[in-house]
Amino acid sequence: MKVILVEDESLFRNLLRTALEQTREVQVLAAHPSSTLTLNDPRMHEADAVVLDIDLGPDSPLNGIQLGHKLREEHPDLGIVLLSNHSSLVFARSLGTDFTGWAYLLKKSVQDISIILRALKSVIEGEVVLDPQLLKPERMLQGPFEHLTPRQAELWGLITQGYTNAAIAGHLGLSQKWIDNAVSGLYVALGLDSGQSRVNPRVAAALLYARTIQHGFLTVLDNE
Repeated sequence: MKVILVEDESLFRNLLRTALEQTREVQVLAAHPSSTLTLNDPRMHEADAVVLDIDLGPDSPLNGIQLGHKLREEHPDLGIVLLSNHSSLVFARSLGTDFTGWAYLLKKSVQDISIILRALKSVIEGEVVLDPQLLKPERMLQGPFEHLTPRQAELWGLITQGYTNAAIAGHLGLSQKWIDNAVSGLYVALGLDSGQSRVNPRVAAALLYARTIQHGFLTVLDNE
């Protein structure tokens, strides 16, 4: 995966670059401290994804969210992983199909390199990923989703973290066939018509999760 990092804290930027490159799954094309350097980088057209700190400091004309939208306008297939110290999700665009290929991770979670690798792979595929520390499975068993089983709530959370069906099977120690059937049943229980919707059901499930808990840990702002 070819990735560009944008992080104003030099120590964190260098540590993250080293950690990603040591996995041998990521080629870091560049690591920048500001939005200006990123937008002017000719290597951007080579990148599969960018990892953006939301707060890029006073020397950056754009914050990470603004930069992400600007880059997406110029590179529609670019995956975007946002990093933040805060448990809030703020996007300057309505949550719809344009939201595909985004991830939101807490910086403290990046200590587990598998989390950011999973997010990178998912956003490159156009999926939506939220940090595992933002998920609240017990909340998903209340209100309109009280008919879900605890296992369905668990599957929903794993999908929202970017786990593939095969990875879920390995994580839970169950067969992939069982997981495939269970995930299909989850989509039905959530009212997601995967046969007719133009949105990938995994993306739709993650977006629904975000909307459901937006009044808890997540703050989702829809601004035109």
